[in-house]
Amino acid sequence: MKKVLMTFVLIAATCSSLVAFGEHPNNHAEAKTPSADEQVQGLEEMCEANAEARTARHAEKTLYERLGKEEGIHRLTDELVRIHLQNDKVKHKFEGLDPDQVADRVADFMISGMGGPAVYKNRPTLPDSHRHMKLTNADFMAAGADMIQAMKNLEYGQNEIDEVVCALVALRPMVVLEDEAHADSHH
Repeated sequence: MKKVLMTFVLIAATCSSLVAFGEHPNNHAEAKTPSADEQVQGLEEMCEANAEARTARHAEKTLYERLGKEEGIHRLTDELVRIHLQNDKVKHKFEGLDPDQVADRVADFMISGMGGPAVYKNRPTLPDSHRHMKLTNADFMAAGADMIQAMKNLEYGQNEIDEVVCALVALRPMVVLEDEAHADSHH
């Protein structure tokens, strides 16, 4: 778990100028919308290209501090879950879950992973807590768009939005456990 948290800190510390979750470098040049897989690839490339800028910002002031420490992060995850529950693309993934508990667990994870105290203890791993959701890249992109909207609603700056997006992109392999083709065979 400590390794996952350190990875989260490094990723969060290390994306600059993502206009929106899922914006692909070729969106303006192409008529067709990129697939979720192509959008994820574009995000991975942008985050990799901007890693040094994120690292420098995190060294100056942690993302945890810039998000408002515990209070700000709890406010963010409450807003995120509120938006998730209104999003037809993802709300069904939360059926049977306590929204307040989900928000608290996500907040604890973010606090621990973004430079704050290690409050995410004795909790399930990311794969264990997401396995039942059977998330695809399309689900990931929809949930990521919700995070951006939550951050905009709370008036976070673009640098902070970019850094959270890049942290999520780095963690995607731990929450998207099915490929699109395999997931389609379940529908």
